[in-house]
Amino acid sequence: METRTLMLDRYLLTHRATFPQYVEELEGIAEGSDVPFETIFIENIVEEFSNSFPPSFQNGNFPTELRHLILRCSDIVLTSSEMHVVAHNEDCGAVDVNRTAIVIAKIGDEAKFVAYTYLGDLPSGAFGFNENGVAFTLNFVQPSEIFIGGLGRGFISQDLLTAENADDAIAIITREGQAAGHNFQLMDVRAKRVWNIEVASFNRHFIYEFKDNASAVSAVFHANQYQRLRIAQPPYQSSLHRLRRYSELTPPTNVDEALTVLGDQEDRSWPVFHDSLSHSRGDLSGWTLTTIVFDLSKGKAVSFLENPVHRPQHLVWDLFKLTVLPAEANKTL
Repeated sequence: METRTLMLDRYLLTHRATFPQYVEELEGIAEGSDVPFETIFIENIVEEFSNSFPPSFQNGNFPTELRHLILRCSDIVLTSSEMHVVAHNEDCGAVDVNRTAIVIAKIGDEAKFVAYTYLGDLPSGAFGFNENGVAFTLNFVQPSEIFIGGLGRGFISQDLLTAENADDAIAIITREGQAAGHNFQLMDVRAKRVWNIEVASFNRHFIYEFKDNASAVSAVFHANQYQRLRIAQPPYQSSLHRLRRYSELTPPTNVDEALTVLGDQEDRSWPVFHDSLSHSRGDLSGWTLTTIVFDLSKGKAVSFLENPVHRPQHLVWDLFKLTVLPAEANKTL
């Protein structure tokens, strides 16, 4: 108990000093929900906190694969001189099904934003965009080494919603002192630019901008493994299987083909898309809560509640007007 309390105090001290406004936001959530603040705070740094305990405890009592059985998300980026697309599966555990919200807010003098948000969490641990043309999707990644007491990824992504432009966004994403890290698909909606950024503990990061100077479409798939930043990381079966499955497929060249990949369920144990069908066939991972496609050339995104292979559009997200409407009211993608 003492180790746990000391660990919590270290993380809380760091976040109160760096992001007092976001800690205050969590205090408000705790008060309004009648849930202890400690519980809410730990939930917002759960990956960092759970990986901060001694290896003897982690390996013997709480193995890595059990701590992260439910890995989060898959992304496909399509770029060419005419195409700037980021397609994303938002995956999580069964406990989060029907427990998310779309937050549209303007806080003080900061930029107005739209964020897909897990209830009880800061916006957003999934994807979002703001009125300054900054948009992003996220993938969980886990370095083997944790900077204990460092900044949590959820606080970084909340701060990212305040970014004034792409340069500011990159500075926020790569700021020093992060406990673990994250993978970002960063988008400049106005300039139609896309980056893949991998961040890890001890101030390590890799920034890659997708080039669009060719007519041929380039396709890149990202799961929950560091793929550009060469660091030690756990060999998660979910990511390894998804990456292997992608290598067996023809790279997508358009949105429909990208959605076919994101809806793939050929691997029965670790499919790309998770739903009741995949679980009835032996899926060992979590659930896909939604799939979203950002099309920067159109300034719109469209999301799907069911397997996108069947193309049942659910919502249309306007990246300039910051609106979210039922697809029936605005079929544009």
